[in-house]
Amino acid sequence: MFNNEPSKNWAVLVAGSDSWLNYRHQANVFHAYHVLRANKIPAENIITFAYDDIAKNPKNPFPGQVFNDYEHEDVYKGVVIDYRGKDVKPDIFRKVLEGDEKLEKEGKKVLKSGPDDNVFIYFTGHGTRYYINFPEEDLHAVKLNDILGNMYLNKRYNKLVFYMDACYSGSLFRDLLPADVGIYATTSANENEESLSVFCNDKRIGVCLATEYSYAWITDSEYNDLKKRTLDQQYEEVKKRTKDSHVMKYGETTMGRLPVGKFQGHYDLLLHWNDEAIAPKVVDRKPSSRVHLLSRSRRLMEATTAEVYETCYRNLYRALQLRHIVRETFHDIVMYMATHHKPTVKSLSKRDELMCFNKVFDQFQKHCFTIQQVPVIPQHTANLMELCKAGYESEAIIESVRNVCS
Repeated sequence: MFNNEPSKNWAVLVAGSDSWLNYRHQANVFHAYHVLRANKIPAENIITFAYDDIAKNPKNPFPGQVFNDYEHEDVYKGVVIDYRGKDVKPDIFRKVLEGDEKLEKEGKKVLKSGPDDNVFIYFTGHGTRYYINFPEEDLHAVKLNDILGNMYLNKRYNKLVFYMDACYSGSLFRDLLPADVGIYATTSANENEESLSVFCNDKRIGVCLATEYSYAWITDSEYNDLKKRTLDQQYEEVKKRTKDSHVMKYGETTMGRLPVGKFQGHYDLLLHWNDEAIAPKVVDRKPSSRVHLLSRSRRLMEATTAEVYETCYRNLYRALQLRHIVRETFHDIVMYMATHHKPTVKSLSKRDELMCFNKVFDQFQKHCFTIQQVPVIPQHTANLMELCKAGYESEAIIESVRNVCS
């Protein structure tokens, strides 16, 4: 049963990163915003998170504009950003989804949905196993699912669709999101792999303009009749167009037969799109953890003076060295555990394993490195999770982390 009033359709769009190198995430959100507005979701019912440091960035050769592909159509103009800068953080995200009254009294926009309303949530950014990353903080998988659980218990939606675009994003929902709470979630990757960035060879901009999964769903919604297009049809199309990671779905998957237009638009006001229109072809794919290396390499090749060349060389060399150091750090933590501790905990539940990992990884980022510093870290965090699964006390693993990184 769906309420067809325009006020009953809500969307929350989140770009979970900052900095020029992460251009693609904000470009994704801006493009998605325009698609939802074109599909008749009222502007007051779309809540956006974007650090907003791209359009006017000194490195931007097109000041005030942001592009999501090589056609260079500006997706920044007309976007209303509700939370920018330091407000792009997990606690504000939680408060928005919970309809926090104090935040609303401060003049901020929050989700005002109820039991008859349909909600669409889209996150694009960095992730590691069991985390999504915001610019200065992370949101753990257990906490995210607790937030969604509270929304269900408090009747904050009729049906909810969640599109998650981040490396290892399948780990946010696998074995955690129930199949009976009216939530249909798809992810850009399974729990063991990276997502891909695309349009990574723009000569003037020098960074990737989009991500593979996001560009696939956004343009699928842009070029199809969403009264006819079902969630499962979009899922299958996005899965087909996402070449280098496994797009997954979780939760109440029987919702897949519902029209996309029930979540990404105001169904009764949707226009009929040109079925013969074709989205631009996706090219120049790169693993997300290597995007920063690509950018540094390009700057090195384009250096015009010896001084600039030397600076670019040092930056690239430092980034490559950090990748090696991080790999050795994880190895040393595991070896320290093997020689100084023995497993003492038996048969942890999945939730307890995740809470152990949460404690340990938080300490790793405090004492060793953060994902923002070294994007390759997610490739190695399984080492910490395996220690938790093996029955080591979280306090013992944290001791190992501190000893190795001190």
